Amino acid sequence: MKRYQVCEPNIVSVGYDEVNEILEIEFKLQTIHHYLGVPLNEYVALMKAKDIEVHYFDFVHCQYHFNVF
Repeated sequence: MKRYQVCEPNIVSVGYDEVNEILEIEFKLQTIHHYLGVPLNEYVALMKAKDIEVHYFDFVHCQYHFNVF
């Protein structure tokens, strides 16, 4: 999955697998989270957000199950 670099204090890059609805977030702590069942419109909203990290905490982190890699 292709990830796009973002300029956030704790997030390095964000990617999305549209077929499997997986949102992938790479953190500066060298962990990668796969959020499952994330619809495309949520990924688009995240990437368009003025503050990606705030949007992530408000709308993704507690809303979707994730696996850590």
